[in-house]
Amino acid sequence: MADLCPICGGVGWIRSDLPETDPAFGKLARCGCMAQRDAVRLQRMSGLSEREQAVRLEDIDGAHAPGTRDMITALRAFIQTPAGMLTIHGTPGNAKTAGLQAAVNELRLQGIEAVYVTLFDLLGHVREAFTDQRAVQSESAYARLCRWEQVRVLAIDEFDKVAHQTDWVLDQLVDLVDKRYRSGLDGRTGTLFAMNDSFDTLPIWISSRLRDDLNRVVENLDPDMRSKKGG
Repeated sequence: MADLCPICGGVGWIRSDLPETDPAFGKLARCGCMAQRDAVRLQRMSGLSEREQAVRLEDIDGAHAPGTRDMITALRAFIQTPAGMLTIHGTPGNAKTAGLQAAVNELRLQGIEAVYVTLFDLLGHVREAFTDQRAVQSESAYARLCRWEQVRVLAIDEFDKVAHQTDWVLDQLVDLVDKRYRSGLDGRTGTLFAMNDSFDTLPIWISSRLRDDLNRVVENLDPDMRSKKGG
């Protein structure tokens, strides 16, 4: 049997000794010993195929595509210092998805916890943690939400789908973005976003965080590469 964590005793949760005035008073927090196991589970849930797990930035052709070159440069810089937020937006079919997947793959090769997920799959995971009456089903279910907030590097694809969600789902997304925004400024997490629509389609309380001067935005308006491949 593997040695139990000396901090949580293998439970996976810890309760810190905090003053009653602290917002985290009385709340359980995920123990750091569970981070790698959580990342493996989330990565499995994201459903990257074997081919997608092999994607690297050097596989993306930006020779005649200035927006794609800028995107690759920004992603390389992010990989060097995976903190804060980087948002890539623009026209469809110019390797934004491949860029996010490649960044996650290269970070994982360096031993850095990184997860790629589409917004659709992430929201499905969020909804499963609650009953139809929007009540938390269990502490373990609520833990799944916390993992998205705490994963070291999170890449969320198709983020423009935010605009088509209910108010309740938007509340969860605002909370997720806000917590990762703050932990990103502290250098504790890094978040990548990719989307086709403009920032104007996002709720202002989300877009203002993504476009904060302390974060980075790259616009990729290159033509659809897929149409050039005849499919």
